[in-house]
Amino acid sequence: MAQQTSHQHLTVKQRLARWREFFFAQKYRFDLGQSFLVIVNFTLLIITASDKLQIFFGIPRLRSLLILVVPLGFVGVWVFGYFMDKVVRAAQMSERQSVKRSEVWAHHNAQMDRIEQELRELKDILDRRRTHE
Repeated sequence: MAQQTSHQHLTVKQRLARWREFFFAQKYRFDLGQSFLVIVNFTLLIITASDKLQIFFGIPRLRSLLILVVPLGFVGVWVFGYFMDKVVRAAQMSERQSVKRSEVWAHHNAQMDRIEQELRELKDILDRRRTHE
């Protein structure tokens, strides 16, 4: 019963915030699943385009090359991912961009700057007192 009254007292803003978080969680799950869909789409694209590639390259039996082309495509995608991970450091860059755009982090950093400034001022006051003693 206590939960029912607490749900009744939620403001519109709080309800919207809950829905926003719910939808973002679903989007995040969709994004995770989408990365697998890329693998499926790539495989289907190569299989579908094999007839056109056969004409373009003039190879009579391209279907036998699919055994080589599909794995090479996956290796190419993996190499690009490795480059993005090790050279570009994509995860760190993504985190930096998220922090730059986050209101929470901006507020936190402002608080930390204020606290550090006050600590410096206190340290200066203590240093002055020590030098006068």
